[in-house]
Amino acid sequence: MDFLDKRMIFEEELMPLIRECLAEGKTVCNVPFRGISMLPMLRQGKDTVNLSPLPFRLKKYDLPVYQRLSGQYVMHRVVEVKETHYVCLGDNTTDFEEIKPEQMIAVVSSFTRDGKRISTDAMPYQIYCRLWRKTRLIRKGIRRGKNWLRRKLKL
Repeated sequence: MDFLDKRMIFEEELMPLIRECLAEGKTVCNVPFRGISMLPMLRQGKDTVNLSPLPFRLKKYDLPVYQRLSGQYVMHRVVEVKETHYVCLGDNTTDFEEIKPEQMIAVVSSFTRDGKRISTDAMPYQIYCRLWRKTRLIRKGIRRGKNWLRRKLKL
């Protein structure tokens, strides 16, 4: 199924249709999304994702779509697999989330960036995930420094 009409994945009316297709074992292609939590890898309004049914168990660096207890739909990367839950983190966020398997809806199997389809199993994606994860604390320090500087310059 193809969603090129530029709707957002997180719109309430679209999720039942996506869930239905996934339950039938289908991949849902070219799904746009909204938000900045996965920058710089995924850009709102420019990139799309292909959603596949969940595997039996997710692994580190998988990119699931899940529903928070608040009802909000989110797409963040698995950074740690625990026995009873997953720890997820957006590329552009600093707060870890503990997500239970029953909150998971789908997994991103590939995404389209600048017209090129990139599989989440591909080596470039895996290298990106590892590098981005290892530089998290450096990026967090830079962000804090920039925020501190902005505050001081406004005085």
